[in-house]
Amino acid sequence: MKIRYRTKRTSTRHHIYILLLLMIGFAHLSFWPTAQVAASTSRMAPMAVEQFAQQQVNALGASNPDWVAAKLEYFPLGPGTHSWLVHANIQDKRIGYLIISINAQGEFLLSEYGLGDHVLYSNDTLGQALERQNLNIDSLKAVGGKLSLQYAAPLLAYWKVEDANHSALYIDASNGDLLPSGILERLETNSGKQKLGFTEQNKLQEPQFKSSGKAPITSPVHLRPAFDPSLQLNWLTSEPLQPNQVEQEIQHSPASALVFSAGEHNLFYGGPLPVSGYQLWHTEKTSKDHTDPINKPGSGLDSDSVLYVGLGGLNSTQRFVPLNKLMYDGEFYLSRP
Repeated sequence: MKIRYRTKRTSTRHHIYILLLLMIGFAHLSFWPTAQVAASTSRMAPMAVEQFAQQQVNALGASNPDWVAAKLEYFPLGPGTHSWLVHANIQDKRIGYLIISINAQGEFLLSEYGLGDHVLYSNDTLGQALERQNLNIDSLKAVGGKLSLQYAAPLLAYWKVEDANHSALYIDASNGDLLPSGILERLETNSGKQKLGFTEQNKLQEPQFKSSGKAPITSPVHLRPAFDPSLQLNWLTSEPLQPNQVEQEIQHSPASALVFSAGEHNLFYGGPLPVSGYQLWHTEKTSKDHTDPINKPGSGLDSDSVLYVGLGGLNSTQRFVPLNKLMYDGEFYLSRP
């Protein structure tokens, strides 16, 4: 009898143990999809990057409410650039993008942004570029190929397409043009960046809007007609504008035709490019601060303001980039009709 009692008791414990395992298993399955979805939305960028991106989106939403309503997608740029591409979407429509970087001091920077559905790193642009090379994503995957998004300040955004059987391809992410592989290979090394004259992020003189304790505010976007600099070539024989002239022309001469040129590096910037607008960013003022320079005409920028210049937009993506960042690597010219 004792043996039967022990056997019965052991069997009961065994059944209870199995029941507990099943309960725990069902509980785990009920939470797993939620945890999986949460991970998929944030694993591409740290929480601090997402918070900074949301702060910039809120500022842009002051003049375009679509930004606030948009869902953000994050894609790391690299390797080694410490940057992220952020696509802003409303349902299946893209309304713009951001590129967020980190400087040598660990501060977040808004390196550039764009408005509208013609954005950097478009899948359509990539597909068309690969088709011209008799390639497609499926064939690349089949041979163990690799595709990475790359970025170099101030305007070089590109895909690197690697195939074990061929040399790497470099494709401009703004227009799909094929870039010279030899120069890009040198660019990927520190010595190459210095020799080519491309701006290194740790050498930039605070040109971008940085992370701070105060929320940024923006002026409305001021647009001007885009044009094709290749059809108005008189700028080639003119002298480049001085820095103080550039700011004045952009903000207070909306009828003037301005061209940004990076000289021998135009191939990598999709240039020369027309100036097609601007927007001022500024740290939010407290009651003790001065008058907001965004609304103070003719006074120039104070130390907390950043002038983002819109480039392109006629035959290419319109990209808003800090003025100081552009002047580090290129010059502005006045095109006269």
